[in-house]
Amino acid sequence: MGFPGDIRPGLPFSEIGHGLDAIGSLPALGWAQIVGFVGATEFSGFLGDFEMGKPELDPETLAKRQTQELQHGRLAMLAVMELLRHDKYDEVGELIQGFPFLYN
Repeated sequence: MGFPGDIRPGLPFSEIGHGLDAIGSLPALGWAQIVGFVGATEFSGFLGDFEMGKPELDPETLAKRQTQELQHGRLAMLAVMELLRHDKYDEVGELIQGFPFLYN
């Protein structure tokens, strides 16, 4: 299941690959839109630091929660890398060759 229609004239969404295959399938202007949007959001600070909704915490608890958030972000990055690895290597033999230190 996917989006109906075309991502650009003549290229339907159904022809865009999944995972790593999508990187080469996406048109250059699509990448420009993604990079431009992310860059504008980062530069403007629109999705930045908001005071509303922040709990009143003592400095020790706040530091602990900030450390937990940083660790969860690192774990999420590792999980994405693992998903990309599975997308690239779908044969068991290639998986074992990719990380031999896990199987010795």
